[in-house]
Amino acid sequence: MKKIRFGNSEFEIMSLKNPFGLMLGLMFRKRGNALMEFPWDGKPGIWMLFMRYPLNLIFLDKNLKVIDILKNIPPLSFNPKTWKTYYPKKKCKYVLELDAREKIEVKQNSKLEFV
Repeated sequence: MKKIRFGNSEFEIMSLKNPFGLMLGLMFRKRGNALMEFPWDGKPGIWMLFMRYPLNLIFLDKNLKVIDILKNIPPLSFNPKTWKTYYPKKKCKYVLELDAREKIEVKQNSKLEFV
């Protein structure tokens, strides 16, 4: 586990870099946060299959600067409105998956710091 900070908000995260970890993300877990590091810049799709709680998706560039924020994304359910894949507006290198039940103060162009 690692600790990160956005301004005054600190979070413990799992670091995911290998293909299997990137594919699973936080599936099947009851709580937690993750930083997904992709091998190249792109527009990775995040699908909420087998998630048990809503997420805030924070998309970061190679310098760990916020380029897009999607808040309170619900888990996939029988409701067709949840059958979506979520993409950033711009290419990114990292995706931060944060438990949406926790309060967060992240703004566009904020920079993630490791504690």
